[in-house]
Amino acid sequence: MELLEVVDQVAATGAPVLITGESGTGKEIVARELHLRGQRRHGPFVPVNCGALTETLVESELFGHLPGAFTGAVARKRGKLELAEGGTLFLDEIGETSPAFQVKLLRTLQSGEYSPVGMAETRSCDVRVIAATNRDLDVSMEEGSFRRDLFYRLSVIRLEIPPLRERPGDIPLLVRHFTASFAASYGKPEPGLEPGFEELLACHPWPGNVRELENVVHRAVILCRGRSLGPQLLPPEMRAGAGRPAAAGSSPEPANFHEAKQVAVEQFERDYLVAMLRDCGGIVSRAASRSGLSERNFHEKLNRYGIDGQSFRSPGRA
Repeated sequence: MELLEVVDQVAATGAPVLITGESGTGKEIVARELHLRGQRRHGPFVPVNCGALTETLVESELFGHLPGAFTGAVARKRGKLELAEGGTLFLDEIGETSPAFQVKLLRTLQSGEYSPVGMAETRSCDVRVIAATNRDLDVSMEEGSFRRDLFYRLSVIRLEIPPLRERPGDIPLLVRHFTASFAASYGKPEPGLEPGFEELLACHPWPGNVRELENVVHRAVILCRGRSLGPQLLPPEMRAGAGRPAAAGSSPEPANFHEAKQVAVEQFERDYLVAMLRDCGGIVSRAASRSGLSERNFHEKLNRYGIDGQSFRSPGRA
């Protein structure tokens, strides 16, 4: 929600935006929201996956080419810049482009002009550019594989999307959204969620982020033959007790799967409660609201784990 508040502020400006975050966090969704909430929402939104194009093709894909410009160019090709005229050009995986291409892209961003491959004359363009990457461009700049001047041109506004493991409160909301969406697409009644199903999802580290969660729920909905989604519908590796282990010395080694799962769930709950309290400055009512729990339930969990909410209060705050 905090990220979307910034998106609302940035969308109307038309300024270049760089979206960073791990693969699967939803960078293109944020880019589309920037487009839909901006002044160019009636224009086209044109995505380009720079990472899927070879160095020889990315220039033709972006700028277009004339017949005979290179071997195999038998007809004129309209580039993505031309197709995005009056709208938004989304350059996904911008960190995968070559320095040579980056020079040409920088020139286009600075002047608003470009030349299709094989054309001597320049053309003007009126597009908003949004770029995204899962790479650490600070490291790429140090290594010399990404130009600093292009980075500063693209990142007038920089939006960082946190990985799913850092926002566990989103997991139940996303699960319910995906469950309803996939059930509707297959003409099925929306299934309920068994506690064991939700517990295992809460314990998983989600290296593939929201995209991985979406695929897991999609699989479960397809395989579901009853009225609810249970642990048996999850992939085998998740049913095997995936999750974060308890802190060293906090408890004896679990004797079996069920005990291991319980330890992982308790560790997750404890860490999540502490994270919410820190984010909310120790104000329990605010932390409960943000987590989606009732204040009474939140207090019960604090008491269960011996967590003192007052200890997280900022100095000077009543």
